[in-house]
Amino acid sequence: MVNDSSTTDRLPRILMFPASLRRHSHQRSLVDHLAARMGDRCIVDILSPGDIGLPLFNQDLEADPDVVREVIALNERFVRADGLVVASPEYNGNVSPYLKNTVDWISRLSRMDSSYDGPDAFRDKPLLLASASTGWTGGMLGLQAARAVFGYLGCLMLPAEICVPHADRGRAQNALALSPSLAAHIDWAVSRFLVLVQRVRTP
Repeated sequence: MVNDSSTTDRLPRILMFPASLRRHSHQRSLVDHLAARMGDRCIVDILSPGDIGLPLFNQDLEADPDVVREVIALNERFVRADGLVVASPEYNGNVSPYLKNTVDWISRLSRMDSSYDGPDAFRDKPLLLASASTGWTGGMLGLQAARAVFGYLGCLMLPAEICVPHADRGRAQNALALSPSLAAHIDWAVSRFLVLVQRVRTP
């Protein structure tokens, strides 16, 4: 843990989004593992379901002051991040509705609030995609859909992604059981992601 404020100020901030509403989800276990592997190389901010109370996207609600306030607050956390890690379950070969709904709201902020002139929450933002699934593909199809969404929004996506198959097997104390080869791949992907974040942060 880094306690020196001057050192902390120089560290990149990573926002992690485990995009599952389920308590003790595989995605949260995966995000916790990734945060631990990043160690003291960055400051980690993890979104939890309790942080997001947005309704199903509906343009009729774009003028609702409560919704606008929540989107502004959520957008600020994305904007402050130097990089994003999104871990999404695979639902019928796609991303979770929870993830898509959150992204849809944030991407509409400039239209919801004409006074907003801040930076885009997604454009040119380094992104690492990950998924943990009970199936053998590890959520690979869902991440293909995620690439389409975040590519459209302008994120800088790491070519490598993290797919953890059979996430329900061998779990202990809500931690994922990883093979040595998969654990090595995760460490490699995390390191490459942090290199990308640092390059974008300090051109």
